[in-house]
Amino acid sequence: MRIGCPECETTVSATVPPGPGIHPESDSNPLRGTETRCRNCGHELELYYY
Repeated sequence: MRIGCPECETTVSATVPPGPGIHPESDSNPLRGTETRCRNCGHELELYYY
């Protein structure tokens, strides 16, 4: 996935592993997270996904 760094506006490419997604019939939709850094300024980015 590509996101913009909030500090320097450089495009950051990050890999987010596939998750189970949100299933309406399930009460358990665990939010997961991962971290990456901007290669331009070093700002740490936290990504959350289902």
